[in-house]
Amino acid sequence: MLRKLNVVWAFAILISIPNCSNEPPVTDCDKLAASPADPQRKVAGILIEKINPDLAISACVTAVHQYPTAARLNFQLGRAYFKAKKYESAVDQYRKAAEQGYVTAQFNLGVLYEYGLGVRQDYGQALVWYRKAAEQGDQEAKIQLDQLS
Repeated sequence: MLRKLNVVWAFAILISIPNCSNEPPVTDCDKLAASPADPQRKVAGILIEKINPDLAISACVTAVHQYPTAARLNFQLGRAYFKAKKYESAVDQYRKAAEQGYVTAQFNLGVLYEYGLGVRQDYGQALVWYRKAAEQGDQEAKIQLDQLS
């Protein structure tokens, strides 16, 4: 009887914790800024040209504030900043996600380095980030590596 009670108690504790995993739930940031090319997205995604940057930035800042270590949300905030042509802010957010191994952020950071958007143009850094993404199977990163090498 005591063992059964302990199992019930443990289960009650687990279900009372709002989010046992490190993965946040779907947010407005996801709905307004997720990339359809992102294999880790939680919703269908929206093409960059269709992002409303004001709405997306606001939603993503709120989501990142609530879940500061969520690479997915940092990446999406980066997309929103990119759409708003706030490239330095995009670099900051992409870097946060990329350093956590978020493959699409690694690729996008490579693009910003390749073209000098928000950072000094640096093909070496572009190659570093493309290589990281390619090592995780990103096909576009492999293409960029071939073109820059």
